Amino acid sequence: MTFITVKYGDNQQRIFNPMCSSMILLECIRKNCQCEKGVTLDLLDENGHVKNLPENLQSYASDFLEGRGTYWLIKVEKGNEDTPNKYTLLLSQPEKHCPELQQRLEHLSKPVVRKMSRASKWTVVSKKVKPKGGSVSTKRSNNHSNTSPAPRRK
Repeated sequence: MTFITVKYGDNQQRIFNPMCSSMILLECIRKNCQCEKGVTLDLLDENGHVKNLPENLQSYASDFLEGRGTYWLIKVEKGNEDTPNKYTLLLSQPEKHCPELQQRLEHLSKPVVRKMSRASKWTVVSKKVKPKGGSVSTKRSNNHSNTSPAPRRK
């Protein structure tokens, strides 16, 4: 049987058995680490990867966690379509105890700004086509044609 170590609070740590559903593991962590109800919890590994246990509540936690691994407890605040999730280490003075992980979470919590290149704006062109039935539909087409070219006239 392998266990995991979860770090939290004032540089505290506890061991947990991940051979259960993610939902049960997160509830055990919530109770043993004195976390508020209603807060979404997750774990962060030592490489700064969020384990996404709340999205896999019915799966075994051991499918996502390495036995004998060390994980940090984090709070997840769900973003909407325009904003990313916000992640917070549930550790006192995270900048002192694990500054790299704190920076990684700050980076994950920042919105990604994507600029659309001029070429990609014109790749897909929308046309309104009137089918034989008489109703109007929208058809997307690329600049690539699937038909063969018209024969040359001499």
